[in-house]
Amino acid sequence: MTSLISNNVMNLDVIVLAGGFATRLRPLSYVKPKPLLPILNKPLIDWILSNVLSIPIRRIFISLKYMSDMLIRYLELAWNFVKEKLNYVVESKPLGDAGPLILINDEYGLDRSFVVIYGDIYSNVNFQELIEFHEKKGSVATLVLTKVDTDVSRYGVALIDSNSKIVKFVEKPKQAISQLVNAGIYIFEPEILEVLRSYGQESLKISLHLLPKLLEKYDVYAYVHDGYWFDIGTPEDYLKANFKSLEIHCSNGCFESDVKAKIHNPCYIGENVKIDKDVEVGPYTIILNDSKIESGVRILNSLILNNTTILKGSYIKGSIIGENVYIGKWVRIEPGTVIGDQVYISDEVYIAKNVRIGPYREVAESIYRDGEILP
Repeated sequence: MTSLISNNVMNLDVIVLAGGFATRLRPLSYVKPKPLLPILNKPLIDWILSNVLSIPIRRIFISLKYMSDMLIRYLELAWNFVKEKLNYVVESKPLGDAGPLILINDEYGLDRSFVVIYGDIYSNVNFQELIEFHEKKGSVATLVLTKVDTDVSRYGVALIDSNSKIVKFVEKPKQAISQLVNAGIYIFEPEILEVLRSYGQESLKISLHLLPKLLEKYDVYAYVHDGYWFDIGTPEDYLKANFKSLEIHCSNGCFESDVKAKIHNPCYIGENVKIDKDVEVGPYTIILNDSKIESGVRILNSLILNNTTILKGSYIKGSIIGENVYIGKWVRIEPGTVIGDQVYISDEVYIAKNVRIGPYREVAESIYRDGEILP
């Protein structure tokens, strides 16, 4: 196989699957597609594209469905310098994660190796090493796997041999066959498209339709990634990804505003943030642009999105607060809470653990029951 790295004629195509509804991320995803949710100070899609552009790329296809217009507007502005590589493919109906591959091939032609990346993955996968591994194995498909120490029942799980060949793959197993899970990144050869076409249907899944047939017909290999990796599927995972980014980029603090408050790093403070000097922030706290924090406030282990106001004496721990949220005086917000955009919370309100509050709501009374949902 011709070298994919040294020969620019063989620049890869990249497909980013960014059309999901992100229902498990609600209320954050009610008003914004998942790839636009920020990790530290920039949207998830920026981290993905920055990483993949470390290798020679011919074309980038962004597969879209949910809030596609919002994502396209952002990409056309923020990624204008690579606009000649960007192509937007909007599904007229949900096609699963494999259906878009056929759609893109029909419209543009996938005639060489191509990378597929889920649009909700935050990782430091080394794409150059991945491509070299794929080239060396000479397979029609290489999956990126990563080891997790938690319950694997929510993932696709693989068993590999000493040569990194996948010998068994089970989607969402009831019993773990290994701790190696599908990382949502693949390299495919064009031959896999005929395997998908053999189903004769539009909506298809990589793990349920494509991989079982590939494993029957070909040797399929696994590149095992041992760096950081997060599937931004839930608010809890999203918060963990932000905390990991804090550790990597802001272990001693990152401050875009002049802050006199008491800070326990790692913390990130965005641009034009106003924090009174007797506020205590951190550790593991991110406060994004244009937010205002009044005296006596305590925030720790939390993510505060843009343009949020928190009045004096309030306490927030282990929570995610959306954009343009107003939090009154002496409010207490317990861990696990997620508050959507443009919520108004009155003075002296108590919000219990793991509460979910949808966008555009007024909360005038305390919420005492853990796990309460106000959609």
